[in-house]
Amino acid sequence: MLTVEEARAAVLERIRPLGAERVALTGALGRVLAADVAAPYDNPPHDNSAMDGFAVRFADVAAATEESPAALPVIEDIPAGRVPEHRLEAGQASRIMTGAPVPPGCDTVIRVEDTRDHGDRVDILVPAEEGANIRRRGEDMREGEPLIRAGAEFGSGEVGVLAAVQQSFVAVGRRPTVAVLSSGDELVEIDQVRGPGQIVNSNTPALGAVARACGAEPVLLPTVADDEAAIRASVETALTCDFVVSSGGVSVGEYDYVKKVLDDLGAEEVLWRVAMKPGKPLFFCMLRGKPYFGLPGNPVSSLMSFLQFVGPAVRKAAGHPPERWPLPESTALMEHDVANDGDRRNFLRARLRLDGGGRLTASTSHRAQGSHILTSMLGANGIVVLDPDQAAAAGDPVTVQIIGAVA
Repeated sequence: MLTVEEARAAVLERIRPLGAERVALTGALGRVLAADVAAPYDNPPHDNSAMDGFAVRFADVAAATEESPAALPVIEDIPAGRVPEHRLEAGQASRIMTGAPVPPGCDTVIRVEDTRDHGDRVDILVPAEEGANIRRRGEDMREGEPLIRAGAEFGSGEVGVLAAVQQSFVAVGRRPTVAVLSSGDELVEIDQVRGPGQIVNSNTPALGAVARACGAEPVLLPTVADDEAAIRASVETALTCDFVVSSGGVSVGEYDYVKKVLDDLGAEEVLWRVAMKPGKPLFFCMLRGKPYFGLPGNPVSSLMSFLQFVGPAVRKAAGHPPERWPLPESTALMEHDVANDGDRRNFLRARLRLDGGGRLTASTSHRAQGSHILTSMLGANGIVVLDPDQAAAAGDPVTVQIIGAVA
């Protein structure tokens, strides 16, 4: 069996970025920028007031006090959005609002709280400092300055910055489509009545959810019976997507038909079985140029395999830089004893939290850890990774993968 690293490398070697598409800025959240963006102009485009107050020359108000204010005539009002009409000469003031361009000759803005306004004149009570309360042209960004580099993931900050420079459309990595199908005579859909010996197909919606969380667009296909013709038809439909992910039917059982169908369709087998628990019976192949992931049928095995292999492939295809392909890792302190007595790397669903000292801690005791225990994923925001024969006592550091927000 391949190690997890060997298997992931074999997968990623065959994944190619899907290229760029142009989308509205309002729809770019979570997408990956495909090309550098530079500032088209200075921002702010002019020196402007950071306060409601009065534009003055500092030399005229430097000695002002409440007992002996500097009395200045007000020559104009400058609201935000209006260009000043007059130059500020010695001994004059202009009433100015936040965001309004400062008039020529002004070097300081006195906030309104430090004045007495008499309409056509103002008493300056506090001098402030020279240059106070003025936002300088280009203070935020300079024309030609690189703002956001290709590979950056769009958050609200990126959206706001590009809106500020009137970038209403952006080039982003194309979001991969992922076909998700599950096979098995024992499976029924969520809204169907369970017959004797049947279970609800939870894999398809769960895998669709994790695909979306990884930045893909899931396409959920109907459950397929353990029938070669039906499986083949479903696979043919799935090949219209960028990736195909199936769960079940890739083991060595008498009714595990998926792998046989893929062989018959001419799949180029890349790997089968990985030294991990849960998730050993992973099958990966290239089928008509499309990556095909045959995941195990057990619910947690299926999700763990997706997180370790499909997620990185999706992120690479979407244009993320290499450091963001695998799950982020950190070190946490175990809250209890834990051990891996097997010969495969173990991935334990965990709850990560920050203790009172700001240290990251991990617990896997919220549920049993069997590959069929889907409830072990409830509240899990991390994965404790244990190598074969590795044990950790309470307080010992362990490697963890982060799959959710940590508080």
